[in-house]
Amino acid sequence: MDTFDLHRMAEQAARSRPEDLLDRTIIGVLRHAQEGELPLFAWTLGLTQTAYRQMLAQRFPELGALTPIPEAQYLALLQAVPADFYPLRNMLMTHRSVTADKQQADWLARALAIACQGGRHLWQDLGLQGRDEVSRLLQDYFAPLAERNIHHLKWKKWIYQELGHHLGQKNLQAPQCRRCPDYSICFPQ
Repeated sequence: MDTFDLHRMAEQAARSRPEDLLDRTIIGVLRHAQEGELPLFAWTLGLTQTAYRQMLAQRFPELGALTPIPEAQYLALLQAVPADFYPLRNMLMTHRSVTADKQQADWLARALAIACQGGRHLWQDLGLQGRDEVSRLLQDYFAPLAERNIHHLKWKKWIYQELGHHLGQKNLQAPQCRRCPDYSICFPQ
């Protein structure tokens, strides 16, 4: 699979399955990893290669059989995990909606944890159309967390604020927030 295929898949998913935000999110994260907008680790979603290929086969059967990445190369990608990836993924899963499919919620939690590493707004790093789509995803899959954002903070800021609370670290921020042109809006002095 190459970048061209991911662009084509993203466009096709947006047209043929606009309601399927999960698929669009997964594609968006993978595409942004290939384009260098997200850490290359994002390409794995933090999954073993077997689990990754199963996820692709289940969510995107149109891809057909994919050639596996050499195991040493795949393991090198997995070892490049950002420090807060697993704590963030685990915190999201702790707040999973009771009606959400556990496996799908896990894929989304991984995509969200990775997209939070990006330097743009969360919706952009997820490859979505805007904040409303992120809100729908969070409400569907992580309602207990989403419902606590009563001040309607930007989602990346809110997720990191909650992660900081979960870890006992005050004022935790996403790694790239300071580079964002809207930093002063989210974090006024």
